Amino acid sequence: MANLNKWLRTSVAAAVLSVGVAGVADAQIQTALNTGAQSTQDGASTQRQIDQLDDDATNAELEYRALLQQIESQRLYVAQQEVFVQSQQNEIDSLQLQIDSVGNIQRDLIPMLREMVDNLREFIELDLPFQQEDRLAEIEELYELIDDPEVSAAEKYRVILNRYEIEASYGRGMRVFSEETIENEQPVTYDYLQIGRVALIRENPDESLSMLYRGADDWVSLPGSYTSEVQRAFRIAREVTTPEVFTVPLPGSADQ
Repeated sequence: MANLNKWLRTSVAAAVLSVGVAGVADAQIQTALNTGAQSTQDGASTQRQIDQLDDDATNAELEYRALLQQIESQRLYVAQQEVFVQSQQNEIDSLQLQIDSVGNIQRDLIPMLREMVDNLREFIELDLPFQQEDRLAEIEELYELIDDPEVSAAEKYRVILNRYEIEASYGRGMRVFSEETIENEQPVTYDYLQIGRVALIRENPDESLSMLYRGADDWVSLPGSYTSEVQRAFRIAREVTTPEVFTVPLPGSADQ
């Protein structure tokens, strides 16, 4: 009996010890499981943080590259603007030089224009004496134009050149005009036939006599053989008859 009780006590103690050991083991296992689960959660959280950092790094790299592209674009734009600004500055410098030279051009141009008018006046004085008074009056107006500070040099040149063209046109046609002169203190009107710059013929008002200008204010009477031809030339110049061939004397011809 005593041995049985002893065995029972031993068995109960063993059982209690086994239960205690099992409880401790279960607690340790649970703790380990909890720790593993927490570690897994922590690992997942850490992975998410790593992924977020990786995304952030990728975005930062993309933004950096985009920024570099913008910087390069801005650099190219600035370089283009510098070229444009330099081109504009060169143009400004060129215009400034032209502006600065305007004064010199005007200073040199005025004497040249005056010389042009002087030459034209000399030419008219040596030319056939047709409408000389009016033509020389035009020359005086040109001198006044040159001295007018309100008129630009370009306009002065244009007007003088136009007068040259008018004078040149006198040598390319045939025309009739009338002029009054004083003879024996009496006004007398003559009709003149101008054939370019080849001949100048004067006709009396009654068409009774024609005279040819021979130079140096020398007028010579034409032979009667020229009367019909001269009258025909006058009619053609007045456009009262159709143009046709006619014969007129020239200065220095043998018939005079």
